[in-house]
Amino acid sequence: QAEAGAVAEFDVTEAHQEVQRRLENVIKAKREAEQEQFKLSLFLWDQGAPITFNLQTVPDFPPLPSTSASHSRETDVDLAQQRRPEILQIILEAARNHIDLGVAKNNLLPDLRAEAEPTRKPGEFVLGLGYRFGLQLSFPFLQKDATGQQMQMKAKAERLLWDQQYRMQQVALDIDNANSAVLRAEERMQAASQALVYARSLVKGERTRFQVGATNLLFVNLRERNVVDAEVSYIQAQAEYYQAQAFYQWAIGHWTQPVA
Repeated sequence: QAEAGAVAEFDVTEAHQEVQRRLENVIKAKREAEQEQFKLSLFLWDQGAPITFNLQTVPDFPPLPSTSASHSRETDVDLAQQRRPEILQIILEAARNHIDLGVAKNNLLPDLRAEAEPTRKPGEFVLGLGYRFGLQLSFPFLQKDATGQQMQMKAKAERLLWDQQYRMQQVALDIDNANSAVLRAEERMQAASQALVYARSLVKGERTRFQVGATNLLFVNLRERNVVDAEVSYIQAQAEYYQAQAFYQWAIGHWTQPVA
């Protein structure tokens, strides 16, 4: 068309520039994909060698979960407080401290010991058998070590109680934050999807106008760029949505079992 004079040489140069610009974007995207493949292959090995990926092995986004399923905040908070490992760690530490506190209290109690053992002294023989019986009663006085240990265990128990309350409040805030992330990501994904529909409609109309000579190549390229940007934005919105879903599953402790 350029040789026939139907298209200006300026438009041909612009078309070549657009091709090279898109080729540059493809090379850049290919490098970013390879970089992510190397990161992922660090965790996936087969026979001592990292697994490489290509476009055929990369899975698509999973189906969107049903939006009709509503979550009860109170139920999720209760389950998370039974599942989150940081709370479980405090519960186990408090149980161990309770045992140590019992030992410290026991050291402050009187000690009564009964003894019975065979003996070889002649005066203790009865019918040819000799036994010795005895009782030993001791009272603790000025047991500074046991008293200090008991005070230390009580202070630690109080600290663990406050720490547990803080962790529970943090869990509730994590769930609220994750739920907000899911809702906003879902709204963004819907908006990005609608924007992509409009961008595709506009580029289709712009191509039709270009075929009848009502516009030039510059506007067609701009419309096509908008479609690419809209598709990238929609993919990023999808990724953000599934990241928010994973964040919510972590917040409620979905991958751990509740305390029996």
